[in-house]
Amino acid sequence: MARLCVALDTETEKALKLLDKLSDYPLIFKVGHKLFIPEGKRIINEIKDRGFEVFLDLKFHDIPNTVALAVKSAEQLGVDYLTVHSLGGGQMLKRAVEEAAHVKVLGVSVLTSHGKEYLRFLRTGFKSVREMVMYLAEVCVSDGVHGIVCSAEEVGDIKERFGDRLITVVPGIRFSKENAQDQKRVLTPGEAVRRGADILVMGREIINSPEPESVVERVLKSING
Repeated sequence: MARLCVALDTETEKALKLLDKLSDYPLIFKVGHKLFIPEGKRIINEIKDRGFEVFLDLKFHDIPNTVALAVKSAEQLGVDYLTVHSLGGGQMLKRAVEEAAHVKVLGVSVLTSHGKEYLRFLRTGFKSVREMVMYLAEVCVSDGVHGIVCSAEEVGDIKERFGDRLITVVPGIRFSKENAQDQKRVLTPGEAVRRGADILVMGREIINSPEPESVVERVLKSING
């Protein structure tokens, strides 16, 4: 069954209050640069102490040895998921997986804020974002990566081709596509689940709501339905 991951891209005090408000729900919490830079291990411990899984989203992309050391450090923090950039190449991905005894390594494909203009920027031969994402999914499978971060537009094709060999993590989830903000490839929770998403990532619609519990309940109902 698909799961909901709440992106804690906010200030520490607000994040801690949100953890307490949502303590009764079966959630994963994502920690990115916004919280990890000032808080580091403390925020990881706050989440783990409340019984939640932690998704560390720092998108490692460096030479293979440096990324391997970063994954080893994340293991010591006790996080459950972490991200690396698939564009880092096969050797980097393999070294990341080698150091991942317990943590699930997720390969970032093409960010949901990117569209066709990104392909032009890269001067790549890929004819579409979907084609590029499918290639990166194949790379992830070949190198033993546990999952892939992709948009809901590609998740169906990935599941059809690779099945359960990849955990599919889908950001850019919105109740309304008109509320896409800086995201370009978005879908609703129900649409993402129907296409095969394993983990749905939502941030602003939950953390900026005066009633985050109601938003979470609405998403979980959509997922379970």
